[in-house]
Amino acid sequence: MRIVQGASEKMIKRSLFRRLSFFMALSVLIPILLSTASAEHYVMEIGSKSNPNAHLFSYDQKFRESTRLYNDPMKMRATKEFTDATRLSTRMELMMMPNLTQMSIDADFIGIGRIEYVVLDPETGSIKDEMSRINHMFVGNFSLEEQILVAKDHMCEGGYLPCA
Repeated sequence: MRIVQGASEKMIKRSLFRRLSFFMALSVLIPILLSTASAEHYVMEIGSKSNPNAHLFSYDQKFRESTRLYNDPMKMRATKEFTDATRLSTRMELMMMPNLTQMSIDADFIGIGRIEYVVLDPETGSIKDEMSRINHMFVGNFSLEEQILVAKDHMCEGGYLPCA
């Protein structure tokens, strides 16, 4: 009987030790939690330069625009993309027909601009058979007027192109 009583005393001591360590941890954490909870509440005023308590914010705003077109009958693709632009104004006109692609881009921007045109062989359509590839990359402050006209053979006879 003495053995059972000794085991219960050990269990009671362990339980008391766990409770005591829990309360000691709380006694350390409670003042920290109360000090942050009772911190002074700060209200930031947003306003103009005439208010001395107001804070003025400065932030960067970047613009992005992209267009991708595919004219499958002509095996032609074009891409225009403007990224990281702090100023961006674009206008685009597009006419696509099975035998003709005409695109006009006017842009005024500060940032990065990419324009790409790829024309593949209309017979094979394979990337290995490129007939034309044009890449333009602009970094900085630009105003541009870009025009492209891609037509299949015999477009002069159809009256689509002015021919000499």
